[in-house]
Amino acid sequence: MLKEHHLPVTKTARYYTFGQPTHNTRYVWFVLHGYGQAASGFMNNFTQLNPARHFIVAPEGLSRFYWNGFTGPPVASWMTSADRLNEIHDYIQYLNNLYEQVMRSLPDGCRPEINLLGFSQGATTLSRWFANGQILANRLIFWAGGLAHDIDWHKATPLFNQASTYLFYGTDDPLISAENMHLQNQLLHQHQIPFKAVSFKGAHEIQEAVLLDHFNNPETTR
Repeated sequence: MLKEHHLPVTKTARYYTFGQPTHNTRYVWFVLHGYGQAASGFMNNFTQLNPARHFIVAPEGLSRFYWNGFTGPPVASWMTSADRLNEIHDYIQYLNNLYEQVMRSLPDGCRPEINLLGFSQGATTLSRWFANGQILANRLIFWAGGLAHDIDWHKATPLFNQASTYLFYGTDDPLISAENMHLQNQLLHQHQIPFKAVSFKGAHEIQEAVLLDHFNNPETTR
């Protein structure tokens, strides 16, 4: 008789950083890539942020595979539908551990604001991670991706109301329809979570100019 089993194991996760935290660091970012991306390449979207003020942390998903069969570059995914609850548990624990490690390593006098950004599949990952309730953030930035459908909003709503929430999407994004974005807006309205929706002329991408316009100014409160 076929029977499924589970065995917790230790796995070495990989992450990248850009910049060096000092007592002048104003923002610490945790940026979560999308499906089929690598954290090193995804980091290129953020290297124009002023490193004197911004420290960027880009964790990589725990599951790697070759893009385009065996001929493409190694890329990563946060999860699939197979054994999904355990995969969700594992990446939330991983991200919580990384968050704690980064925050403990900040130098004396460094009291940054925390920005969490998730792109595409990373947006759904971010929503589950934050809703887990083990971390704090000043800004939640969901870019070209949606919120998870299985969030417990009774517990999550007070957490979201302690942060500023943003939805970014390109008007020509083939993966994010206008109807989908409308549903995301409705979901946040339904739970009375204030948010700012930002559309830009573009596809399924992070546009550097849009990011810098909203978040590179160290005094911005948007």
